[in-house]
Amino acid sequence: MTVIIKILVLSLILFGSVGLASADYNDAMRHFEQQQYQQALQKFSDAARSGDADAQYMLGRLYEAGNGTAQDFVRAHKWYNLAAAHGHRHAAEARDSLAERMTAGQIAEAQQATRGWQPQETPSSQATPQSRPDIETLSDRQGIAEIQRELNRLGYDAGPVDGAMGSRTRNAIRQFQADMGIARNGRASTGLLKRLRQTENDEAAVPSEPTTLAASRVALHDDFSDGDYHRNPSWTLRSGNFEVDENGLRSIVEMQRTTDRESRRLSSERPEEIGLAMLELILEQTGNARQGDVPTPVDPAHIFVNARVDNAFRMELELASRQRPGSLELGLFQGNRPNGTGYRLVYSAGSRPGLSLVRLMSGSAEVVDRHDGRLDLEDGRFHRIIWTRDENGQMQVRVDGQRLLRVQDNGLRDPFQGFVLANQGGDYTLRRIRLED
Repeated sequence: MTVIIKILVLSLILFGSVGLASADYNDAMRHFEQQQYQQALQKFSDAARSGDADAQYMLGRLYEAGNGTAQDFVRAHKWYNLAAAHGHRHAAEARDSLAERMTAGQIAEAQQATRGWQPQETPSSQATPQSRPDIETLSDRQGIAEIQRELNRLGYDAGPVDGAMGSRTRNAIRQFQADMGIARNGRASTGLLKRLRQTENDEAAVPSEPTTLAASRVALHDDFSDGDYHRNPSWTLRSGNFEVDENGLRSIVEMQRTTDRESRRLSSERPEEIGLAMLELILEQTGNARQGDVPTPVDPAHIFVNARVDNAFRMELELASRQRPGSLELGLFQGNRPNGTGYRLVYSAGSRPGLSLVRLMSGSAEVVDRHDGRLDLEDGRFHRIIWTRDENGQMQVRVDGQRLLRVQDNGLRDPFQGFVLANQGGDYTLRRIRLED
């Protein structure tokens, strides 16, 4: 149990907000690690009152679990909400997950408490935090430790911050280098550390997710627990087959290799043409398309649900993929044509790029961002995908906590009318989806 707690504590330190912790917060974490929850609660409270997002998040955890205090969902929701507003990376997800266990009255009470909260000046909040060590003064081991710390902060699993160059650290470096479009050598260097710290400045200028103290409006939520996709909410089948089993909404589409590629035009009246054209576009832009080598679905499956949401949104879903090659599209559409104008995420199982973001507009498709690395979801697990878009058109897509796509696109400014899912080949299950603005 002690080992598990230490791992949890390390994760919370590494993956929280990037501000330096106060003395109260450090003391609180030591108490938490030793399971001295009442002392931890007091120290976290002192730091949280001054606006420390990490401390606010930890208070939420303590109140949610009832550690060191009586279990209190209202207070937990309030502190999660405040931590999210102050930029904590995981607070919004924790708040939304907790809200599913609360009554409407409890949520309203928590939101009112959040709106009435004001930070208090404390001696710890007035202290000047120490700056991080200058890169040029670091030893090799200290430099590696700083790189590990920065990689973990950004969501790349570099392992413990111990200054030892192991396989997890090398793989994390390669993943970061691939996302940044630089040479994937997996090496630790002063140049890499400078790039990692610059990324922090970039993220400070553009928040990772839009946060607000007000409650989000849920436009769509379905976990298919009722065993039916025809009601609550009502999904509409356009082509192919979908069914609901014990894991969620499932679709299986067989694939075959074409021997004669024809020039295709996008037509919202023929859903399969849109999917194939987008797949060809993605392969051609990366040089992976070969004559007669585009996989073709035997019977593509398309389904959609009407759910009006603003131009700025947050989508969270859990998805499993069971075979490759294949292609799955999911996204939002505008107007009354589910296969018309909108944004689509295209997952290409077993191919590069593994994930692409496509804009459909005026009968044409354009790839606005892509993750050039291979994305392997065929591991028997459900994977969590979070897709956000703010009022400035800044979009981010994270898979299992790792940011794979980040781009600003203002090509579409109107609200969206619904969500569409298109299986262009493969075996996929959507276990849960939540869409809010």
